[in-house]
Amino acid sequence: MANSSIDEKLRHKVQQNIRSATSDDWFEMLHAQKELGNGYYTLPLFAASWMVGEVFDEDPRAALAGTWGERSLRAFAVGAPPMLLAQRVTGASRPGEATYKSNWNPLQDNNGVSGHSFMGAIPFLTAAKMTDEPWLQTLYYGGSTLAAFSRVNDDHHYASQAFLGWGFAWLATRAVFSTDSRTVKKLSRTQDTVNQGCCETLTACVLRQVGSNARRRIQYNRCHRS
Repeated sequence: MANSSIDEKLRHKVQQNIRSATSDDWFEMLHAQKELGNGYYTLPLFAASWMVGEVFDEDPRAALAGTWGERSLRAFAVGAPPMLLAQRVTGASRPGEATYKSNWNPLQDNNGVSGHSFMGAIPFLTAAKMTDEPWLQTLYYGGSTLAAFSRVNDDHHYASQAFLGWGFAWLATRAVFSTDSRTVKKLSRTQDTVNQGCCETLTACVLRQVGSNARRRIQYNRCHRS
């Protein structure tokens, strides 16, 4: 998309059909979604949710919020470095900034990936991976695209740049979820091993006790008969 005419065509479609609409309501509503990707708001929110979960860990709702905050922060820590690197490596520019438009020109600019799209997707993608309800997953996945679409709507990023930002968030949240899943499985296997060991030890103790009692009975009977 970045190195073809697709980006420019999508840009014109969005600007003509939304920015040029008779009412400004659409534009203002879509513009507001940008704040979902503002790290000044989202990062403190993640941290606060995590702390609430740590302090009130006995409350299921607080624990759930804490897990969401922790995983969101971890996804940011995992995804931000490669996302920032990709911004420079692709070297693409914002709409109207350079003659080569969205084409990749390594190290020439730092707008090849939308940071707002990345940040705005993390909380929703994290929530989507924490539920098994299909309708909630659909709602969260849809919400994860709002910040990305706002950047295209505001003409601050091309569609490919917004999509890349969302993609880095998806990869980061998936990595965090996979790590947690493997940890849970390891803990489960360890607990099973411990339980099995306890059962085997208990069984051995019981058998030894039974054997000891049986030997005592045999000795007693022999002494009694003699």
